[in-house]
Amino acid sequence: MTKSLTQPQIGDEVVLQRTGRDSVTVKRQERDLEGQPRSKNVEVFRNRWVIEKQSVFEARAAAAHVVRDEGIAAREAVREHPELAGTYLNLRAAELASRGLRDPQDRRRFVWQVRSALADDIERGEALQPVRLRERTVAKGAKDRAPLSRE
Repeated sequence: MTKSLTQPQIGDEVVLQRTGRDSVTVKRQERDLEGQPRSKNVEVFRNRWVIEKQSVFEARAAAAHVVRDEGIAAREAVREHPELAGTYLNLRAAELASRGLRDPQDRRRFVWQVRSALADDIERGEALQPVRLRERTVAKGAKDRAPLSRE
């Protein structure tokens, strides 16, 4: 509840959605053949959940629809949905990577699959891709730019 974007309160209608699962190791208490307690490491899965008001899921579905629509230009989409900036940067990276494919149909299919996967993630409520910019500066008399921060 503390990680919820909409911070639902008592009486609010909410949607609970499982967004995935992670493998974790837990200690399970057992008894050995002599009846003595002992702990044993066991691999199990921990489910990941999102709980939000319905409006968040409606907004996510609308954003996913925008990403899936090839007719909407990236600038227009990001102007209407600024939270999609990182998603469109990833899509642009896929377009650039597809240039390595010889067959134009393979290029289109690759970009479409990336577009669909990004839209599916958005619709499921996965975290949106952040925009990571590197800040650069030019030192006095320097020919090359040096990054101020490293990732």
